[in-house]
Amino acid sequence: MSDSPLDTSIPQMEADHPHPTGPLVPGETGGAGEARLLLNEVELPAVVEIGAWPNCLEVVSTRLGEIVGTSLPGRPGRFCEGEGALLGWVAFGRFLWLSASADDVARLEGAFETDEASVVDLVSARNGVRLTGDVAPDLLNKAVAIDFDPRAFPPGSLAQTVIHEVPVVILRRTVESFDLLSPSSFAETISDWLRDAALEFGYRVEDPVKVA
Repeated sequence: MSDSPLDTSIPQMEADHPHPTGPLVPGETGGAGEARLLLNEVELPAVVEIGAWPNCLEVVSTRLGEIVGTSLPGRPGRFCEGEGALLGWVAFGRFLWLSASADDVARLEGAFETDEASVVDLVSARNGVRLTGDVAPDLLNKAVAIDFDPRAFPPGSLAQTVIHEVPVVILRRTVESFDLLSPSSFAETISDWLRDAALEFGYRVEDPVKVA
């Protein structure tokens, strides 16, 4: 047996190109060739969950429509956009408000009596990432069994699912653009999964974007 010491040096390619981990950083790239997928952090100044009590669903939904300034989606699994805000109908009696104004938290808390709805501030508990590109549905299908054909899941659709054992909400903003909302405590788990899944297509991280 040779007495020469083991070579523990890091191969030059790995040393020069370490695999990024942690939060997404604008300017970061991955994969070979031209990036077919763009990633952006989504700024979320206001994230509020509104839960209507069963006998108050009509009252709560009507008032939410007045606040957001547009008609509510006709069923769960859809969202609508008003000026500076997005309102998703997540499940029966459960709505999710996302907006660019932190003042909306207090506005929604003051809009309902406690016997009409519960209003929960989730701004510190949610993280958002936007995926844009023609391959975005293919990337998501590496983890979720959702039919992203625009005829089945058109823009304005949302779904609750699990990615890499982390609960997420997927919102389709356009045919080629999706927002992922996940618990803040698992933000890096989702970021690392996105990097790995996007390597096949090539990706670039761009500056943060507003949610609405």
